[in-house]
Amino acid sequence: MAIRKYLKYNKAKKRAFYLAIPFIALIALLPEAMAHCPLCTAATVLGVGITRSFGLDDSIVGIFAGALIISSALWANNLIKKLDTLGNSYLRLGSITLATFVLTSLGFYYAGIFGPANTYRIFGIEKILFGTFSGMAVSLSAYFASAQLKKNNRGKTLFNYQTMALTFAGLIINAFIFWVVFR
Repeated sequence: MAIRKYLKYNKAKKRAFYLAIPFIALIALLPEAMAHCPLCTAATVLGVGITRSFGLDDSIVGIFAGALIISSALWANNLIKKLDTLGNSYLRLGSITLATFVLTSLGFYYAGIFGPANTYRIFGIEKILFGTFSGMAVSLSAYFASAQLKKNNRGKTLFNYQTMALTFAGLIINAFIFWVVFR
């Protein structure tokens, strides 16, 4: 009753209230926690932005782009698993990873980050793609290492944000190696 009385005389507040209802409902329907979450994805996007803003080598940017691809694929896979879908989980994860990689690569291509005119290559592969493959390998390795640590510890993590910490440690070491070797 009080909300109706409050909204009666202010049309802008009334519209804002009714527009906020779907967002409030969406937040209420979100699951409690996910193993790979939007926080991980946002953190890897931040890594890509930081390396680009500092003007670091494209191979280093690619490392964080690869982490973004894997993080997004794991997150999407967890969302799909919650729908009680049947099928091979490795095939599903591989398909999502491939689709995410192709979409990211197309974005790089159309943004002009790589292409036929680009002469920056490592072993004949575009630097950013080389870094992306490396970042994907490191991210997947960290994810499976964290899962194994959790399994060995009777289903509990050794510390909070274990997967995220292992992933970022691996990515930073990988980026440092690339920085030393390819500068």
